[in-house]
Amino acid sequence: MRKTNFIFSTSSTASDLNKKLKEAKSEELQSRVNTKISITVLANFSTQYLVNSIYTSLIFNGINPDIYESSFDQWEFELNNPESETYRRNSDYTLLLLSSTRLILNRSKNPREFAANLKSLLIRYKKKCRGEIILVLPESIREGFDQTSYFHQWVKLIKKELQQELENVVHFVDIDPLIMEFGFERWHSSKFLVSAKLCCHPNCFPLYGNYLSSFLQSLLRRPTRLIITDLDNTLWDGVVGELGWEGVGFDQNSKGYSYLMLQNYLLSLKEAGVLLAICSKNSFEVAKKVFDNRREMILKFDDFVAHEINWDPKSENIKKILSDLNLTATGVMFIDDSKFEREDVKNNLPEVIVPELSEDAENWCEFLSKSGYLTIGRVNEEDLTKSSMYFAEKQRKEDAETFSDYSCFLKKLKLIITPEKVSSSNFDRVFELIHKTNQFNLTTKRLTWKELERFASHDDCFCYCYSLKDKYSDYGIISVFIAEKISNDWKINSWLMSCRAMGRGVENAVFNHFLSVMLTEGETVFGEYVETEKNKPISDLLEKMGFTENSQNSTCSFTVGKNKNPKEEYIKIA
Repeated sequence: MRKTNFIFSTSSTASDLNKKLKEAKSEELQSRVNTKISITVLANFSTQYLVNSIYTSLIFNGINPDIYESSFDQWEFELNNPESETYRRNSDYTLLLLSSTRLILNRSKNPREFAANLKSLLIRYKKKCRGEIILVLPESIREGFDQTSYFHQWVKLIKKELQQELENVVHFVDIDPLIMEFGFERWHSSKFLVSAKLCCHPNCFPLYGNYLSSFLQSLLRRPTRLIITDLDNTLWDGVVGELGWEGVGFDQNSKGYSYLMLQNYLLSLKEAGVLLAICSKNSFEVAKKVFDNRREMILKFDDFVAHEINWDPKSENIKKILSDLNLTATGVMFIDDSKFEREDVKNNLPEVIVPELSEDAENWCEFLSKSGYLTIGRVNEEDLTKSSMYFAEKQRKEDAETFSDYSCFLKKLKLIITPEKVSSSNFDRVFELIHKTNQFNLTTKRLTWKELERFASHDDCFCYCYSLKDKYSDYGIISVFIAEKISNDWKINSWLMSCRAMGRGVENAVFNHFLSVMLTEGETVFGEYVETEKNKPISDLLEKMGFTENSQNSTCSFTVGKNKNPKEEYIKIA
C-alpha cells in the first residue's frame, strides 16, 4: 500500500521509534498537521515508550496531540481526585490502560467488584469531563497457556466483567490480536516488567502505540467512508464474461473461500456505515446475473450505493461515482486484484487509498485488517442508515431530472430544517462533522472537545447545529454554525455543512436563523473564508450571503439593515 496508518511493524525497535520521533518533531512534518487533540494517558505500567509512539503515529497521520502522561500507576488516584491534573486538563480523549501483568498480583480485587468500582469512578469522571474514554482491556498473559489455570480464568473473567459494566461508558480496545501478531515470547518480558515496570518488551511499543493511535483516529474521523470494489477475481473466482454466472467460483472448500471471506468483511463494514460501490470492466447484464442467480453471494446488488459496470477506464468510472455521490477522493478505498487497474487509479486519483493486494486472495482480509484503514471506533445511528440516505439521494437526482426548472424541484422537496443548540445530546455528531467536513467548511477549524464545549456553554457564543428533512428522507445533523461576540460585533468561528445538503439553499436558512436569533438592526457579523485545497466550492459563500468585502483585510462583514441575505421561502424552519 502506498500509504498506511501504520508507520511501525512487528520488526520495528525502540531505536526505530526514537528516529521516527525526531522526524515527527521536525519543522516539515509539524507544518503539515491541521488537527489538534488532547490526550490523557493513565496506566498501571510505565508508558514513556507508548506515549512517544502514539505521538509519533498521530503526527505522521496529520494530527497533533497534546499528551498528558500521568505518573507510574497513579491512574486510580488521578481519577479519584477532582483536583488532579487529569480532571484539570479535561482532555478530548482519556486512555486508560490496565495491564494484567500488574492487576493480577492483587488477588483481593474481585473482578466483578473491581469492574463495578471502576464504573462508578469513570461515571463520576465523565460528569466533569466531556471527552471520550478508551479502555485498553487487560491482556492475555503467557502464564495462562493452560486454559484451566487461574491465570487464564482470571483474565477471561475480568475482561467479561469490564465489558458488561462499562459497555456504554467507554470504548474498548483489545490488544490480544496485537500480542498474537508478536507472539507471547516476543511480547512478554519478565526482565523489563520487573526492572522498568513495562507491560511488554520495549520493541513492542512502536506498533502498540501505532495500534492505539489508529483507533483514536477512527473516533475522530473514519479513515475509509467508501469502498469501491472490482468484481471478477475480487468478489468471486473467475471472469464471469468467460465462465458465465454459473461458472464463477464460490466453493468455500476451495478457492471460493477467500472471496466469500472478503464479501463477509465488506458486508460487515457496510452494516457499520461504510458505503460500498462497484467499478468493474464487464457487461452490466452479465455481471448482475451473478447477484441475481448465485445464492452463495453474501453481498447483494442493493448493498452497493453506486455501480459503474462498463469498459471505460476505472479511474474515470471512479470519478463518476464520486461525482454522483457528491464525495471527494478523501477516505475512498479501491480494491482490485489487477495491478494494471490499481496503477491506473493510483496515477489518476492519488488521494484514493489503493491496497497493494497480493496475488493470493487468502491473504487479503488479513492484509486489509492490518492496514489501519478499516478500523471503526464507533457506530452511531446515522451510520446505520447511511446507505439508505444515498439511495434516497439517487431518487432525488432522478426526480430532479424531470424538472426543467431546478428551483421548482426544490420547492417540491418540502425541506424542513431544525435548529438545535449544541449540547450533550448532539455533541458527538457535531464534533465528528467538524473534523470530517472539508468541501463546505468556511474556516476548516478543527475544534477540540474543550473548545467546542466552551462555545456551547458560553453566553456570548452562538453554537448551533441543524438537522434536515425532506419528503425522501431524514438527513440527520448536516450543518454547524458557531459565532462569538467580540465587543459589540459578532465573528464567525466555524460554518460547515455536509456535502449531501449542498446546492439546496440550506446555507441561506442557516445564516438567516443566526441573524434572526442573535442580531438586530445595525449590528454586524464578520466572516472570513480560509482557502484550502478542498473547500474551493464555497469560495464565494460570503458574497452569496450578502456580505461586503473589506478591502483592508481578508474579512467580510454583514450589517443588519445594510446588507441583505436572500431567503429561500421553500425551506421551513421547524
